[in-house]
Amino acid sequence: MPSSTSSSKPQLARPFDDDVVRRPVPERPWRGLAIISVIATIALMVGWELYWRANWHIPGDFKNTTSLWAEQRRNAKGDATVLIGSSRILFDTDLNVWENTVGVRPIQLALEGTSPQPVLADLAADEEFNGLVVVGVTAPLTFSGYAYRGDVIEEARNEAPFERAGHVLWMQLEKLFAYTDEATRPKTMVFYAGLPLREGMRRRMEPRKLEIMNADRNTEMWSRVVDDPAYQQLARDVWGNSVGPMLEGLKDPNSPAYGAIAEQTNKIIAELGADIEKIRARGGDVVFARMPYDGLYEEIEEKAFPREKAWDKLLAETNSIGVHFKDYEALQGFYIVEWSHLAPRDAEAFTAAFVPILYEQMDTATGASAD
Repeated sequence: MPSSTSSSKPQLARPFDDDVVRRPVPERPWRGLAIISVIATIALMVGWELYWRANWHIPGDFKNTTSLWAEQRRNAKGDATVLIGSSRILFDTDLNVWENTVGVRPIQLALEGTSPQPVLADLAADEEFNGLVVVGVTAPLTFSGYAYRGDVIEEARNEAPFERAGHVLWMQLEKLFAYTDEATRPKTMVFYAGLPLREGMRRRMEPRKLEIMNADRNTEMWSRVVDDPAYQQLARDVWGNSVGPMLEGLKDPNSPAYGAIAEQTNKIIAELGADIEKIRARGGDVVFARMPYDGLYEEIEEKAFPREKAWDKLLAETNSIGVHFKDYEALQGFYIVEWSHLAPRDAEAFTAAFVPILYEQMDTATGASAD
């Protein structure tokens, strides 16, 4: 006889009782529907791919992820030649031309919008590295210590196995399809959409896509920035949005900003010097380079970071050699697309001229120290 407790509760149906759970499969032409679904999916993918290929995108353009950077960082061992800095040395140095010129293919570890300091410190702390570091100097970044992607170093150290595996798999798709680009994603398109602004809102002036990157991070300026005047102007507007206020704050020659900049510059130079000594103690070396710039960037770099207080002081206090594009006729006259980066063919020609000058400088310095 059931207890009062059990009889007071409703009887629960068994989970798979045929009287309660029924999942009848309707009569449909499932095979035909499956074929139609596959055809529709392929057609949409092909259409999406063709659309983006018609809008400047290409397959084989790899997203500049932490995993892609980490892959190259793992190669920076022994006497490797490593390039660090921000987007100028990233865009303006052609690794193929460098290798063809001196027989050494450098490892590209530059990070856009980022001071070279975090990567230099990482290399200085690596006892397995005793090679050559070529540091690209973009004054507002180098002498401020600003690191837009400074977290990449720590993320690369802690990269999980599933992240590496996902990176390898995703690269196979990037080799084949143009629509895998970050700029083609709906969320990116919405973010940059020219929608009407509510009162009091400012237009988004975040950096847009500027580069094409190969699997080993050999990078060049995206052809759309070079050949599409409207997009090129948009890139300049973005830079003007960031540089303009800085120039405005330096109009007064007595502005306290000058003192703060000088103090920070001296601090950065001292910190760079300490890391350079660690690398040299292991038999490596560090050299510096200034890539071409003009327009608003020339104004801010010459005004806020005059050569004698920044570049010259950096070389003197770290006892380093450096190649400044303004010191060599062979490094001038190239097409600087949006005040800060060279067009692809110009980057190749610049690299072909820059590398012999750099190595000649290093040979001269080595000979002088031997004497």
